[in-house]
Amino acid sequence: MPASPNEPHLAWLVACRLILVSIDGHRLGLDLSESSSEEEEEPWLGQAITLSEPYVAPRRGTMTAAMYGKPKAKESVLDLCTRATLLGNNISVRMLEFLTNVKHQPHGFRELANDFLDICRILWSIEAGLSEAARTHQEFPADMIKELDMKFRSTNSDFQVLDHMMFEFLEYEKKGAMGRIQRGWRMMFADKEILRMRESIRKARDALRMSALVFQWSLGNSKTDDAVGNGYAGLAAALDRISNHNSTVRISKSKSFEVQPTALPDRSDERSPPLPPLPALPSQAPHIPPPSLVEKMSADFVLQEVRLSPDPRRRTSISNRSHHSSSENGHSTRIPDRRIGRDDITISEHGHYDLHPVSTRINMDRRSARDDMTISDRGMSDRGMSDRGMSDRDYDAPSRISDRRNLRDSDNTISPSTSGTETLIGELQNIADSIPTKVVRLKADPMTMPRWTPRHNADGNPSLKTSLIAAVQGKNHKLVEQLLDRGVSPDTGPDQHVLVDSVLCQDHEAVRLLLLFGADPNSADKDGITPLFAAVEMNSLDITKMLLKYGADPNISAGPSQESPLAIAVIDVKIDFVHILLTYGGDPNHIMANGNTVLIASMNKTTPKKLVDLMLDYGSDPNVKNREGKTALFETIMAARVDLLTALLDHGANPNLPGPKHMLWPATYQAPCLKVLLARGADNKRAPGNMELAVSINNIESVRVLLSAGVSPNIKKDGIYTPLCTSIRDNRADIFELLLTSGADPNLNSAEYPAFKCVTHFRTHFLPRLVAAGNDLHNPKGIIEMAVRVNNMEALNWLLDQGVSPNDKGDDGNTPLTTAIKEGRMEMLDELIAHGADPNVRGSDWPIVMSVNYPEVLEKLLPAVPDIRSFKGLMERAVVANQLESVKLLLKAGVSVEDKNGGVFSPLTSAIREDNKEITKFLIEEGGADINAPGEHLPIVKAVRRCRGDDTDILELLLRHGADVNKIYRGWNAIFQAVENGDAKVLKLLVGAGGVDLDAKDDAGRTVMEIAAGRGWEESVGIILWDGKNKS
Repeated sequence: MPASPNEPHLAWLVACRLILVSIDGHRLGLDLSESSSEEEEEPWLGQAITLSEPYVAPRRGTMTAAMYGKPKAKESVLDLCTRATLLGNNISVRMLEFLTNVKHQPHGFRELANDFLDICRILWSIEAGLSEAARTHQEFPADMIKELDMKFRSTNSDFQVLDHMMFEFLEYEKKGAMGRIQRGWRMMFADKEILRMRESIRKARDALRMSALVFQWSLGNSKTDDAVGNGYAGLAAALDRISNHNSTVRISKSKSFEVQPTALPDRSDERSPPLPPLPALPSQAPHIPPPSLVEKMSADFVLQEVRLSPDPRRRTSISNRSHHSSSENGHSTRIPDRRIGRDDITISEHGHYDLHPVSTRINMDRRSARDDMTISDRGMSDRGMSDRGMSDRDYDAPSRISDRRNLRDSDNTISPSTSGTETLIGELQNIADSIPTKVVRLKADPMTMPRWTPRHNADGNPSLKTSLIAAVQGKNHKLVEQLLDRGVSPDTGPDQHVLVDSVLCQDHEAVRLLLLFGADPNSADKDGITPLFAAVEMNSLDITKMLLKYGADPNISAGPSQESPLAIAVIDVKIDFVHILLTYGGDPNHIMANGNTVLIASMNKTTPKKLVDLMLDYGSDPNVKNREGKTALFETIMAARVDLLTALLDHGANPNLPGPKHMLWPATYQAPCLKVLLARGADNKRAPGNMELAVSINNIESVRVLLSAGVSPNIKKDGIYTPLCTSIRDNRADIFELLLTSGADPNLNSAEYPAFKCVTHFRTHFLPRLVAAGNDLHNPKGIIEMAVRVNNMEALNWLLDQGVSPNDKGDDGNTPLTTAIKEGRMEMLDELIAHGADPNVRGSDWPIVMSVNYPEVLEKLLPAVPDIRSFKGLMERAVVANQLESVKLLLKAGVSVEDKNGGVFSPLTSAIREDNKEITKFLIEEGGADINAPGEHLPIVKAVRRCRGDDTDILELLLRHGADVNKIYRGWNAIFQAVENGDAKVLKLLVGAGGVDLDAKDDAGRTVMEIAAGRGWEESVGIILWDGKNKS
């Protein structure tokens, strides 16, 4: 094909190199189109570049059908995925309408829209992969289909909630003034709703991301944008405009180059010779072998996400694939091309690039958030990552560290390993076994390495330095050698660090030339990345060896997270890199930025044992603690790795060193680890009570291990809790039987005695076995009272049948009978009486006294009391309890109607005091109570005192039955009380009924006339002298 009539700028060529260098066998087509008729000029050392015809890479071989499940299930998940994308297009239309019509959006709405488009891109990738699979009749594993089905249903549910939320937002805008009022009220709470929705979208996105990567790896990056709906495209364009074209959510409808024709002016310096033409583009990409299961699961194929500012003059859009390279150890690695401008490239997750000629940099901030944790606290990391913002000048480098952390977060629990985890461990172990790990220590001597002294000294020429940078970026090794030989320094400074750039592009020859001419292998670029750090990150073992031989320090911390290359290699499980770094002086006890040692950082569910053995053989101390006091042994137990535990113990790990707890405590959750620790010298006396802990967590295997090791089943935890009582509490019959068979004491007190625990927790079925094992139901006393207290009728019947006394008091002094009366439990009362409960045995009170409040109980107890009159005050108590039936029962039983309580309170005066007319009438008319017999006072005086308003019924009742109004008791009578009250009506009633004794005096010696005169109450004098019945 002839060259295009348009002369694209160098960034275009660099983009083509990006495409061709790292394509892993996927099909990619590029075509040219004019985007502007206006030509621009761009300087680049005077070189004009043309683009050859589009490159078509050979297609990767199809996967075997044996790896997959049923097509029917696959078509079902494809339907679910399609349903989600269709609903997502509808949501996009509503979001676009909301952005267009609403001037002030709620806080976080734009971020929600960006997050929504992120998950939609993932769904498009999966949908394209499933469609391609359906077309080619490829099949998937049943587990994968099941997982996708669950994720798609969850995503559909989230989309429905989001669609409903957008519908409500738009409805408020359509309702006019009332809608605006409703919107204002709703928006008061919209921020939290949007935040919750963002969190749900992010979780769904993270759950689907790995599935998308598998499809992109296995099926290729299908043209997912070609089928994107108008809603998606419009929303993405709107977000791009709002963010001043800085958005990372652009959606391209074409996969062609859109280039403006430019002429390249000559910017070469007179002193600098023109650069030779750049090498022609290769006709095909290097072959990259398909990744293994391990590589897929370790997330080596994560999409690049880049945020950089655009060039205002023009934009070149390239639809491309993710870039990979094959390293020496077989790992597939994404290569961020550092030959392109840092601030002028935007790469979406679908691979759309906006290129501008400046140098781009790696940003590994995501690792810093993931590395600062251990297995035991890794669960807190996801929230921190989601809350951390990213600036517009940063992008997430495809760090294998952060990707592997995402995999481990969901796997590092203390539960038993799943089959998937076991498969991953097995494959990692197989890979590890193939790597030799003989312990060799070498000291690098850079002076023995090849060196070349430049023939000229042109170090002061800035244009030659620029030419060197361009030559390194263009991989023009001949020109690089010429410039270095002319004296251009290979140390170009941190802003454009050519050695780090060469390492990141895995340009072995450029690295060799720069080191040959004296480049410093320990200098860092402006992001803090050293060449050795970059080589380990990019999986380039040859470059790593070369740098180490030239004096690179494996212990220098680098990168945003300030970790050493050795720490990065350990975290990413790169055994070959760990070996070579330790060989050349890597510190096996290196303390990482988060306070962990590299040995502690390696402890997780998937670490190959050979990696741990390698570090231990090179001198890693297994007893060193991190800043949280944790040891490698502790983290190994938390990961449930018996093989690593054995390796640590073989290399001198102390099983009795607290880190931070004694190792037996966490090992109680993992019976295999517990067994190894006890066999290797762990002292159970330093963890008293772990038997109770094993019972409490229902781990019968750990209980068996401890019993086999000779641990007593009677040792208490915290000096209180026994294993036997804990098994009763948790209703674990198997552990209960195991403990009793192993010698557990059925009478040993815990917070409760075992038999009492059976009663209070309604475990009556354990009582017969306890008794058979030697439990004494009679000691301590009170178990029947406890059964009544907790209302356990089954236990009460069983205990009574066993002959336990129904009169034994509980620890608070109550008898079963008094407790039953107090709680009103009649059925239990009947059982107690039937089994001989004695109502004459006092508990908190006498049963017969307590029963006056319950006539039905009193009726049952009265026949059992030999002499009811021996209990004083029963009648008055019945009156105070307002129990007329009890009063009648007591009268029938022979209790006197004048039976005073405490020798003072009579039934009649108490009835008047309580204003109980019914009982007062009964006591006078049927009980024959003496109406002039005093209680705490005379009944008539009590009646006058209790008169309220016009209610004189009780007073009139007493007067009708002959109450004496002039009777003096304790220096007081009813007339005196009426005058003192100032109640003319009551005074007239009293005078009319019995006259007034004018000579009667109170305890102060005053007559009624003197009392009335002293109060100045003239009306009372007239009433007293009223009808001539007065006594002189």
